[in-house]
Amino acid sequence: MIEKANAIIVDRPRNASIEEIKLPQINDESIVIRTTYSAISTGTEIKVWNGKTGKLGGALWYPLVPGYEQVGIVEYVGPKARKTALGEILKVNDRVMANEVRRYPDFCAAWGGQIGMSVKNATTSSSPFDMPAKIPDALSFQDAVVCYLAAVAKKGIDKIGLKKNETVIVIGMGAVGLSALQLATLAGTKTIAMDKSSWRLERAKPFCAMSLCADASHEDIVEKIESLTNGKMADVVIEASGDSAVVNNLRKLIRDGGWELEDDGGRIHLQGDYPEPICFTPYQEWFNRNLRISMTCALKAGDKESILKLASEGKFNTKVLYDKEISFKEAPSEYAELEKHRDHRMKTVLKWS
Repeated sequence: MIEKANAIIVDRPRNASIEEIKLPQINDESIVIRTTYSAISTGTEIKVWNGKTGKLGGALWYPLVPGYEQVGIVEYVGPKARKTALGEILKVNDRVMANEVRRYPDFCAAWGGQIGMSVKNATTSSSPFDMPAKIPDALSFQDAVVCYLAAVAKKGIDKIGLKKNETVIVIGMGAVGLSALQLATLAGTKTIAMDKSSWRLERAKPFCAMSLCADASHEDIVEKIESLTNGKMADVVIEASGDSAVVNNLRKLIRDGGWELEDDGGRIHLQGDYPEPICFTPYQEWFNRNLRISMTCALKAGDKESILKLASEGKFNTKVLYDKEISFKEAPSEYAELEKHRDHRMKTVLKWS
């Protein structure tokens, strides 16, 4: 049985390398997946690489294996392996989304997806949504690997409870924001895409009713949204930039409401990763808005399959979620490139085999 595999290792902030590392123990519950492609997230993964964020649910320590976007081919299925979220039994040679491996013998997993061979079992991937998901035949590995963050966006969309014809502002046109924008449009809402990068906003324009190149933390954004909505403001704001400075201004972009029996009022959903503190000031202004604030972490079991299906049917565009493909051996230097040119980059796809 395979005991080691190549992995991307971050041994200190802003320093990555390729190393052969020891894999978790393979048991009768394990599913082993050979990686064909992974991807580097320009959000959370870059913040792990540069040391700006910690590991969700626990302490971050070095050396670590980063990443959570990964697809590959099943090499082994133990006799006691769990079924997928859809109740399917995986077989050798199945094409699957693998994603996180949350525990390694010698390394921190943050979140452990940048590895040449994934060992998935109750110890390394215990959450129901951690189970591999089969990739439809019509979808390439490159398009499937970027579906993970779209599944994260889907969980947020489902929690918000969008209604047809509502006005929805999505702030931050990274992978999560672009995905949320597409899903909100599919739900029949009137979407406004917002980002301070004109390059990113151009990628979003095919999926929204209106777009606005602006910094959502600035006060002048309120007047611009008033103009776009004829003074009505938004029913929903989805904040996906991960910029803590943006959040306190969101209350001004939401319509007044929630006073009538059938009106739940405006809603704000925080969909980003926020390393810096978030302040709601002055609180009375938030309170008097009568709005609802929500947030989501990760995804639900079955969300990966839902997004993969939409993408394979041509209803969800994956091509806009990545803009470069390289060998995984080139990855150590790519992190710095993505950080430096973030406003003009999306996601880099890494080829492993």
